[in-house]
Amino acid sequence: MPALKPTGFLEGVRVVDATRLLPGGYCTMLLADMGADVVKVEQPGLGDYMRATPPTVEGRSPAHETVNRNKRSIGVDLKNPQGKEVMRRLLKGADVFIEGFRPGAMDRLGFSFEDVKAISPKIVYCSISAYGKGSKLSAMPGHDVNFQSMAGTMSYQDDPELPQLQLGDMVSGMYAAVSILGALVSKKKAVFLDVPIVQSLLSWLVIPVSTYLATGAAPRKGDSLLFGEAPYYGVYRTSDGKYVAVAAIEDAFWSNLVNALGVPEIEGRRFGTPSDRALVARTLRRAFSTKTRDEWAKVLMGKDTCATPVLTLEEAIESDWARASSVLVKAKGGGRVLGWPVRGALSARTVTPTRAPDLGEHTKEILKSLGYSPREIEKLRLARAVE
Repeated sequence: MPALKPTGFLEGVRVVDATRLLPGGYCTMLLADMGADVVKVEQPGLGDYMRATPPTVEGRSPAHETVNRNKRSIGVDLKNPQGKEVMRRLLKGADVFIEGFRPGAMDRLGFSFEDVKAISPKIVYCSISAYGKGSKLSAMPGHDVNFQSMAGTMSYQDDPELPQLQLGDMVSGMYAAVSILGALVSKKKAVFLDVPIVQSLLSWLVIPVSTYLATGAAPRKGDSLLFGEAPYYGVYRTSDGKYVAVAAIEDAFWSNLVNALGVPEIEGRRFGTPSDRALVARTLRRAFSTKTRDEWAKVLMGKDTCATPVLTLEEAIESDWARASSVLVKAKGGGRVLGWPVRGALSARTVTPTRAPDLGEHTKEILKSLGYSPREIEKLRLARAVE
């Protein structure tokens, strides 16, 4: 099966992606950005649910466009006997197979690890599920808010709020990609990778979990430096109702900050008595309230103060530094999408990615490369085995 002219770290690597939504899609986005030929296997008539992720622009979801760039799509009904045969041909000679269904789903369809290993003896088989294939909890339905609630990441506020960043989905997708890369490095036989979403997210909570292990209690607001105990590490409101973030931990940064703010008298009092620290906090609040956020940014950002403006998402995306580093890139045939952040010799497609494919856009092309004749392809369509 010919690839999409891959020219990167994963040149020649073939990936069959049978996942939906963010975890698997994000994983294979990373692989595709590094040059792998990713074939997205989608359910005819429905496709990946991310296609409908709001808001949409002219019927297309920017979220789907970002996560599924640089891929090809084939619509295959995996419950149809003829569709199963198409899948088996796709898997023959593939390097990676990734799925994200609940435990047992792939087994029932005939594409368990053992089934796929029989087709492609050196396959890297990656399975993403809520708690791992060995846990009964993975049989429950769930989405990112459920995963975050179970991992404890929503417990830092008295009134938990709906997460705005899909941490569980993203971190598990990244762990899946990293694990696949590790398996590919020394691939001598088939490898099964079991990636649990909730445990993956928990593994990122290095400081909170370390605090719990040391003290027997999870950190709370005001408990320590990273959780708001120290006035030199915090967020301060400015005169226009916006905010500046301060992380003047080191002595040099602290000295530069208080002098730039015009309050040198508090320099030696940040580690003093409780009343000293309270005075430092009051003085910083009063100082920051005298100028706007952007005025303080001009004063502080060039003086080694470890102080930065708290930007909105819109401001970050459209900022000079974001434009200079091409945070957003124009996809061939599509709109702007978030780009690959790492610079280096990866793949031409990381610089100018291809747009996300329509459902089944490459079905005919892929079937032809698998040896199907035009007549056989038409029969598969009539049998609704493919789209």
